[in-house]
Amino acid sequence: MIITYSRPDTIGHDVDPEAPAADLDPTGATCDASTYDVGGVPWRCTRRPGHTDDEHRAAFELHGDGPAGAVAFAWRYEHGGAGYGPSSPEPVHTVIVTVTFPEAAGTGVDAERIAADVLSNFWECDHDHVRVDVTSSTAAA
Repeated sequence: MIITYSRPDTIGHDVDPEAPAADLDPTGATCDASTYDVGGVPWRCTRRPGHTDDEHRAAFELHGDGPAGAVAFAWRYEHGGAGYGPSSPEPVHTVIVTVTFPEAAGTGVDAERIAADVLSNFWECDHDHVRVDVTSSTAAA
């Protein structure tokens, strides 16, 4: 994730002229993509569904820590481009790897370690959107 805006702590409830537009939907519908900032604070995109760029924005709600409707935090995904992320219409890619070996050769095969090794190929913030299934079976030769 790349942080594109983070509201300064020093302005209290004042409006920040540097903040991006909230781009809220008049019906209250939201994109709902979510992430965490570097301090571990969770954020949820409050922009209208189907926004055509890749920037997600989280606006304050009524009685929040800033002015209602003002953007507090904005981010985009590393892979960039409109439509990427959890609500992306882009195709899902599937990689299938089958490993067949004699039972005696499988000492130390650890499904959890294999899954962790696969996840290490993706950005940490994308792990929620990557599914890794590792199964093991024994069959007669």
